[in-house]
Amino acid sequence: MKLFKQLIALAFVFLLLGNQKAEASHFSSGEIYYRWAPTANDSSRYEVFVNWYRNNGGIAITQTTQVVCITSSCFPNVNVTLNRLMPPPGQASPNDNNGGWIVPGLDECANATDPSYKDLSVHKFSGFVSLPGTCGDFKFTANAICCRDVSTNLSTSPNMYLEAKLNNTLGESSSPEIQAPAGKAFCLTQPGAKPFQFIQAAIDADNDSILYRFGHPQSGVVCGPGTNIAFSAGYTVNAPFPSSTGIVIDQSTGIFTFSPNQQGSYVVKIVVEDWRFDPITLQWLNIGESVREIQIPVTANCNPASAEGPRLSLTAASNNAAIQNFTQAEVDSLKNLYNMRVFRGEDSISNGTATVHQIPIFQGYQCFDSIVSIEFNNNVRCSSVDPTDFRLIGPDGVARPVVDVETNCQFLVSRNLDLKLNQPLDVDGTYVLQIRRGNDGNTLTNECGIELSEFYTFLIPVSGCPAPTYELDGLTVEGDVNVRLDWSGNAALQDPSIIATFNSWNIYRADAGRRPFSLLKVVDDANARFFVDSFAPNGYYVDNFIYDYQVQLVYNGKGRIPSRFCSNINLRIDSAQRSDNNLPLYWNHFKCIDPSVRNYDVFNGKRDTTVPAPGISWTLQSQTTDTIANIAIPAGDSITQGTYAARVVARNVNGSSRTDSSESNWVYYYVVYYPPVIPDPPPTVGEVIIPNIITPNGDGFNDRFYIKAPLDGGAQYENISVSIFNRHGERVYQNEDFASINDENQGWNGVNNSGQELASGVYFYIIQMENPASNESQTLQGNITINTGGL
Repeated sequence: MKLFKQLIALAFVFLLLGNQKAEASHFSSGEIYYRWAPTANDSSRYEVFVNWYRNNGGIAITQTTQVVCITSSCFPNVNVTLNRLMPPPGQASPNDNNGGWIVPGLDECANATDPSYKDLSVHKFSGFVSLPGTCGDFKFTANAICCRDVSTNLSTSPNMYLEAKLNNTLGESSSPEIQAPAGKAFCLTQPGAKPFQFIQAAIDADNDSILYRFGHPQSGVVCGPGTNIAFSAGYTVNAPFPSSTGIVIDQSTGIFTFSPNQQGSYVVKIVVEDWRFDPITLQWLNIGESVREIQIPVTANCNPASAEGPRLSLTAASNNAAIQNFTQAEVDSLKNLYNMRVFRGEDSISNGTATVHQIPIFQGYQCFDSIVSIEFNNNVRCSSVDPTDFRLIGPDGVARPVVDVETNCQFLVSRNLDLKLNQPLDVDGTYVLQIRRGNDGNTLTNECGIELSEFYTFLIPVSGCPAPTYELDGLTVEGDVNVRLDWSGNAALQDPSIIATFNSWNIYRADAGRRPFSLLKVVDDANARFFVDSFAPNGYYVDNFIYDYQVQLVYNGKGRIPSRFCSNINLRIDSAQRSDNNLPLYWNHFKCIDPSVRNYDVFNGKRDTTVPAPGISWTLQSQTTDTIANIAIPAGDSITQGTYAARVVARNVNGSSRTDSSESNWVYYYVVYYPPVIPDPPPTVGEVIIPNIITPNGDGFNDRFYIKAPLDGGAQYENISVSIFNRHGERVYQNEDFASINDENQGWNGVNNSGQELASGVYFYIIQMENPASNESQTLQGNITINTGGL
């Protein structure tokens, strides 16, 4: 069979057949094993262990030493004396004052008040021995000094004999060690009930493979050999006790599954074999064995505390728990509030029909606690514990995943579980902790294999949490290009716990009225209170779109309720109503200022190209609470001609901070002046022709901007200088020697001085040139439209 090189647990059960009462004599169970314990000067040193289990109702064990004989075919017998190990405080059996240890979990399954139940203690011995050399058949043998308890399945009750084996030809080795105590009492399984499952884990310190099997109980004297004890009729080595579902041993998990159906007391001998692969022979070799012989009663009645699976300890200080009564209406309200289908407490493990429900309340938890501890009044099998067995829902309705469970296991069972949360408790209110069936297929199982009914529920009040609040205060378009968001919050944002668990400020944006929002930016500075949404290098987006923005605080791994949303003001020109002397404007309301105190200031200004950008001196034109306004366009002359811009600022009339106002984008318009014709001008070379549109698409038509010669065939102007400006008044092209390229093949083709193509649109030109006839300079201004798509 395949041997698994891993920790394998073994569970075995002792079932009683018949109604005869077993009389206590002396020894109940025993085990022997060894550990390789070398020193710097002794590589063949071993520590040997012998444990005897005594029925506390029988004869006392008073011996202080135990003799172990080591036999082999290679060397003479070696005797070693083991000394008694005294129990530390808290582990001494109260019913055995001769050095007996408590046997934990003995009464987990059986009813301790049943007459068949026998109280046990364990007496432990250990000592060191150096082996004389290498041999393939060392035996460590020990015998009990007196007889064993009467059992149901053995025909006689002589003294107990145990032997462990060692083959050190492949190297030194420690034997497997069964971790759980060798004492357990069980009860009869009722028809239809789940079978019992019992675990006793064996580990191998050398990571050799281990295998479990039944052995034949023996009697004998030290140095052996042992003599098999005959089974009573109906019992064999591999069928030592009756079970209505048979005895199933899972070698991969070490679980014995069975259903005891007759009362009695049964002896079972467990042999744990140690196997190692020999790289020379390419075979698996048995290199050792440890032995445990146990006798455990099966009572007629089960322990009431175990019949319903693991139960919460309401008296444990670690739980700090109290029971509170809830009416059915209150339970229904909790179910709706936490979106839970079933809500069970102490009085409703088996059914939910009670009109008053007793729900455990865990007291003493504080904000940012990250571990929830639970103590039970009977053992929980550690293999049944999985983080998915637990659901923790906060008062905000958000689940806090349990990512790990510290089981604090001893002998594969535990009464204390520490639930490690993915996110600490961070909101004041009552949390609901519920035990459900997890990914492992069960809730929690006690040592007897009985599962806790699903939906067992605890309430955990939490207080002392900071309550951060924040709001998006303002939103404005900066410099006709970018959108700036400003937000603020209360003092709790500076709470050390908030700072320590801060994750981010999340900035969200959406097209106006469109949902859901999209994450725009994650700001990882806890002290950040503004963000600029940059649309550089131009204001196309703020000129043409309205965006909704909101801010969300994320700390302790969880996003909080987002702020309100605000929208940028998008100012536009009503082209249908525009005239030569009137500029009609309209915009959307800025809803983040209350309408009762909201006013709109409409500004106008002329672009001054002699000062740095934007070079606009703003003048307040009008004020309104509406979303429309008109600006008078002045008549063109040598003073008014130029580029103009308009903007709108929403303002809180009672406010004074920067967030009490929100600026729109800018819109541009132009005032063009055409000087009158001077009569009887001096002789000229003729009137030049300047195009008002170019289509630089490479089709050979209107691809270049140039100044055409006069139609009368006169000479061209000289010393031509050309400057092109965009709608912001920014110079995008300049050529002071334009005369050298002033023809239809070399003229300006709509690129800036960096060689980049300019976008389609209207641009403003200033041309300076010299009349060769009069040697006078003239300046011409006008608009040139670039249309890259052609005519």
